[in-house]
Amino acid sequence: MRSSRRPWHGLGLAILLLLVVIPASASAATTVRTFSGSPYLTVKTAPLAAPPVTVGAQVLVHLRGAPGYAAAGVQGTSRGLEGTPVVLAACVVACTDRYRPASAPALPARDYTERVIFTVVQPGTAGPAVGFDVEVAVHLTTGWVFGNGYFSTGVATGAATSTITLRLYVDLGAALPTVTSVEVTLNRCTSTTGCP
Repeated sequence: MRSSRRPWHGLGLAILLLLVVIPASASAATTVRTFSGSPYLTVKTAPLAAPPVTVGAQVLVHLRGAPGYAAAGVQGTSRGLEGTPVVLAACVVACTDRYRPASAPALPARDYTERVIFTVVQPGTAGPAVGFDVEVAVHLTTGWVFGNGYFSTGVATGAATSTITLRLYVDLGAALPTVTSVEVTLNRCTSTTGCP
């Protein structure tokens, strides 16, 4: 009886080794290290004039290379949310676009960033396009980091609406931070060419 169980014991050990080795070799090929998001995500919108935007996931990301994401509009000079929106590229049905905050310097390689994902409904060619601003406030154990973005939905290439997955990356620096909370505020702009 004992001798008939030994081959199965060896097979079980081989399967266990495969389960340990294969995921490790697969993860070695990734270029971005992703951490779990903060469990404390707060989203605020202006209910009377809410933009056609919803907030999805937020997550801490470690950049391996230096991405060339464009600035999310131009930051204004007042203390409030004020700036010039960037028009999102027209989509046929769905697309993804990536930005760093307005007037923020280029994202350095190997920095940690907070990535917040928004879903933007882009109107069809008949429009109208809508301007909106985004403020992301990331609370770290060392203090707050802010990122502002100014956007216009633009219009889709066809008569139907399209969906844009908009990703905004807020630089948190070179040291691994501890994120305690993330607050996202969405507002509709007065026009597609200026905020507020």
